[in-house]
Order: sequence, then C-alpha cells, then structure tokens
Amino acid sequence: MKYIKPLLIFTLFILVHLEGVAQQSLSLSDAIQMGLENNYSIRIEEKTVEINTNNNNWGEAGRFPSINLELSQNNNWRDIQNPASFLQGTIQTNNINPVISLNWNLFDGFRANITKSRLEKLQQESEGNADIVVQNTVQSIILGYYTAVYERERIDVLETTLDVSRDRYEYVLLKKELGSAVTTDVLLEEGNYLTDSLNLINQKNVYRNAVRDLNILLGIEDVEQDYNFTDSLEFDAADYTFDDLYNKMMDNNANLKKEYISQAILKENIGLAKADMYPTFNVRAAYSYDRNRQDLTGSNLSDRAGATSLVNTARTTNSGLNFTISYTLFNGGRVKRAIKNAYTNYDIGQLRTEDLKLSLSRDLASEYDLYNSRKELKGIALRRKNAAEQNLELSREQFKTGTINSFDFRAVQVNYLNAALTDLQATYNLIDSNTSLLRLTGGILEETEQ
Repeated sequence: MKYIKPLLIFTLFILVHLEGVAQQSLSLSDAIQMGLENNYSIRIEEKTVEINTNNNNWGEAGRFPSINLELSQNNNWRDIQNPASFLQGTIQTNNINPVISLNWNLFDGFRANITKSRLEKLQQESEGNADIVVQNTVQSIILGYYTAVYERERIDVLETTLDVSRDRYEYVLLKKELGSAVTTDVLLEEGNYLTDSLNLINQKNVYRNAVRDLNILLGIEDVEQDYNFTDSLEFDAADYTFDDLYNKMMDNNANLKKEYISQAILKENIGLAKADMYPTFNVRAAYSYDRNRQDLTGSNLSDRAGATSLVNTARTTNSGLNFTISYTLFNGGRVKRAIKNAYTNYDIGQLRTEDLKLSLSRDLASEYDLYNSRKELKGIALRRKNAAEQNLELSREQFKTGTINSFDFRAVQVNYLNAALTDLQATYNLIDSNTSLLRLTGGILEETEQ
C-alpha cells in the first residue's frame, strides 16, 4: 500500500485538475451553429464575398460617365530690368481656372454589359468558394465534435477497466491478509492497477487536446473551454445506393457547381475579347472659367497713368461638346489572338470540369465502398464487444471463486478493453464515412439542419 497511495493522490490531483474547467452543454447542432458564426476561415471567406458583391454594379462595369472637377490657381511675379524693353519694373499676374468635364463612353462593343455579367458570376464564384469552405468546415466540426466524444467515451471504458482492476487489487490484498494469497499475487494486481491508472491519465490528456482542437474550429478564444457533450457516439447507419448518391453529387456538389460558374466566367472572357472588334463612341463635355488679373503698379507705367488703370482683370468662359468614334483597323492581329486564346481557355475549363467529374466519381465510389465496409465492421465490433462484456462479468465471478487465476482474468479484461475501444473506433469511422458521403453529394448542411 505504501506504493499505491502516492500514485492515487497524484491521480486524483490530475483528474480533478482536468475536470475542474467549467463545462457547458453542447450538442452537435449547437457546435455547428457556433462554428458557422465564429470560425475564422468562414468569416474570411464572407469578407471575400462582400468585396465581390460590392464590385458587382454598373459603375464598376463602366456603364456610367466620369465627371471631374479641376481647380488651378497660378501666381507669377516678373521683375523686368531690361533697357531695351518698353515695360520696366515688377509685374504681378494672378490666374484662377476652374474646369468641370464629363467623359462618357456611349458604346464600347457591349463591353459594359459583358463586364456586368462577368461581375455577377465573379460574385457567384466567390459565394461558391464560401460554400466549399462552409461545407469543409462543417465536416471538420462534425468530426471534431465526435472525436471529442470518442475520446470522452474511451475515458469511460478505461474507467470501467480501472474499476475492475481496483476491485481485484483490493480483493487480493484482503486474501493476503487472510493468508490465502502471496506477495507475488499482490504485486501482479498492483502492476495491473497502476498500468490502468496511467492509461486513464494519458487518455485524459488526449481528450483535452481533442476539445482544444474543437474550440479552434468553433472560433472559441478560450481553448480550455470544456463541454458536456449531449450527443453520444451513436449512429444509425443508412442504406445508400450508388446511383442515387451519384445523381445527388452531379446536381449538388459544391466544387462542381463552383467549376460550372468558373466555366461561365471563361465564356464571358470570350465576349470581352470580341468587344475589341467593335468601334467605340465617346462623348466629352467640358466647361471652364478663366479669371486672369494683371497688376502693373510696380512697373514704370505707374508714372504715366493712374494706379487703377494699371490693374486689369480678364475673364474667359469656355464650353464644348466633343464626339469621338474610334475603330482599330490593324494592331498586329492582337484582337484575333486574344479571341483565340479566350476560346482555348474555355476549352481548358471544359476539360478541367470533366476531370473534376471523373475525380469526384472515383472519390464517391471509394467512399461508398468504405462506408459499406465500415458498416459491416461496426456490426462485428458491436457483437464482439457484447460478448467480451458478458465474458468479463462471468470471469469476475470465476476469479472470486478461484476458478480462474489472475493471468486468465487479466487476459479477459484486456480482451474487453480492446473490444470496447474497437467498437468505439468502428462507430467513429462509420460517422466519418457518412460525413464524407454527405459532403460529396452536397447534403452535409441539409443533414445537419434536420
């Protein structure tokens, strides 16, 4: 006992410290909602969508005119000391010139319309990227949530194993006091008890790291925040057919939908390249007012005339309306090459889309087979766990009656531990495969909302 008491005190301290963090109830749906609101990747993508939404307007497309206002003010002093000049002395000139101008491209080969349509698709593309980030994040949150639950339930299994080891150790101690057990029996059970205690302490640390990872996904600043997870590691496996999953994937897969939008943008680029084949019609209107003041009081003319006549102010008003038609007759074939390149990029986009479809079909087939395999493995793991649990209860009574020895009972205990942990892992793997299928078919958000 002198060896076990310090370890028990240390174990109690660790467990109390790990469980001392304030807990709050957290369901999977609550976790997803928190992640959608706080996850930094989602928030960054939302800002990108905000930029593209802000750019999607006719002003950015070039439909409206540009109006400019300019104001210039000039001051000039000339000191003339030239015997050959009629005018001698200092001359001061002040000039102020406000100008307002309008420049409007009335026709640019339909470029404004095409650009506006392209801006709309760029907004849709950014929204598609956001959908991809959201779906990937939701998948990570689901797996992060169940990872924490999985590690928490591993703790429960290890605690059950530890309870059995503790009972057996205390039972052997009692037998030794009664003279029916020897020191080697006590040391054996003590070693098993210490091993199970260390396994539980290590599992507590694994669980805390899983919760920290989940808090990162949820955007929680306090990464030490712990939870009372209200959803257990249970899963009712659905029966899927490959054809139904394939059709859903072709209709709803976020990556594929985003690729379609990218292809539409490439088609708009063809229209922009063709716009250079048309003439442009531009109108420019301007209005200016010029006020010029000349002061000759510092010159030699001040001796010949009154001072008032030596300060002159001139005012000039200008207005105009100009039209320009421009058409490129030849520029080395740049327009034709640009159009050809736009068509080539469009063909590349089509090839990229077909390649994505092929890759998604492969991924779906792999995940579908893996899901069905894991469903069968889950059934086997559950049966093995139930048998091991029943065997553990029977062996416990047999050990107390002396029918089996410590080594045999320990083997039964380890078998139960492995079977229970395997069953938990099989359930988690099945949830993982189901989540991957939902993401591929674009139904992960719909499933989580139900």
